[in-house]
Amino acid sequence: MGNNFTERCPEMMALLRHSEDSIFFKDMDGRFTLVSEAKARRSLVRWEEMIGKTDFDFLPLEEARQCRDDEIFIMESGESSVDKEEELTRPDGSKSWISVSKFPWKEAGGEIIGVIGISRDISQRKKLERHILRMLSIATHDMRAPIVSVAATIKLLARGRFGEVSESVKQTLSDVFNRMIKLEKIVGEYLTKSTVMVSNAIGKKEKLDLREGIIDPILGEFSQEIERGEIQIDNRLGGIPGNKILVSANRNWLGIVYRNLLSNAIRFTPKGGTIAYGFEDQGQVYRLNVFNNGHSIPQEKRKSIFEMFESEGSSGIGLPVIRELVRRHGGDLWYEESPSGHPNFVFTLPKE
Repeated sequence: MGNNFTERCPEMMALLRHSEDSIFFKDMDGRFTLVSEAKARRSLVRWEEMIGKTDFDFLPLEEARQCRDDEIFIMESGESSVDKEEELTRPDGSKSWISVSKFPWKEAGGEIIGVIGISRDISQRKKLERHILRMLSIATHDMRAPIVSVAATIKLLARGRFGEVSESVKQTLSDVFNRMIKLEKIVGEYLTKSTVMVSNAIGKKEKLDLREGIIDPILGEFSQEIERGEIQIDNRLGGIPGNKILVSANRNWLGIVYRNLLSNAIRFTPKGGTIAYGFEDQGQVYRLNVFNNGHSIPQEKRKSIFEMFESEGSSGIGLPVIRELVRRHGGDLWYEESPSGHPNFVFTLPKE
């Protein structure tokens, strides 16, 4: 197949020869039928030496198994996997981060005959991201104590510990105190996010009631914003049922996921609009979502919203972080447009 393909597509061979991306074609059994020279070079062989071999000849067993499982799913489902970030071990033992996209390889008649993949080394980008996040972690850690101290002082002022104050001043101090507490929560959340992203540790899991332990308290945090926006919270269609839904998760991490999704939904929901959160039991996993009836995210931006520091009008770490948190739980998070053309963020969580 490789020779026939070479003869038919000289332009493709020129691309495979000169591209710095790792490009490959695999048959149904996971054997390489064609690869770019950059792909072979990173595997420490000539491209001809990769033909007929599989990832099991070049990667550690577990990494090769994961690649094979991903590709079987792509061939069986016909769905693509786009810009998935993975850490791979090279044949020389070195580690590198790649962004890889894989697609079903179809014949002219539409029959799937394998997988086409393209990956790009993003090790330098990941290194820079980790450095920035480490600096953010340090900064938020150093900010937290002064904020708590100022809030405590304001509370003492309101109580008259430094002298009598009028009722109007007490009200103002109370408002400032509440704002400082909210600021402390924001700083604390950024500290958690940045710490998570510079660490490979998996947070401690516990059994949680999804509604009582996570969603209801977070909706309470946003009660004023929801009231000001005259937003309706709809959980009737596919919503969390009245009985308990127990999930095995890290409480802080899952709270960050819902807090980020609900905060974004409130921010982009028009006045008088609707936010919905949903639940579906899919056997081994729960499928969860947060929807709002604001404007759909443009097609060209749906990829970048999950890239670190790429989001407009925000820090750019929210969605990348929460997707990483969901993946560390064994699930995944993505954006899909609702049938009515509105934003819908969906994620999965394993039951155990």
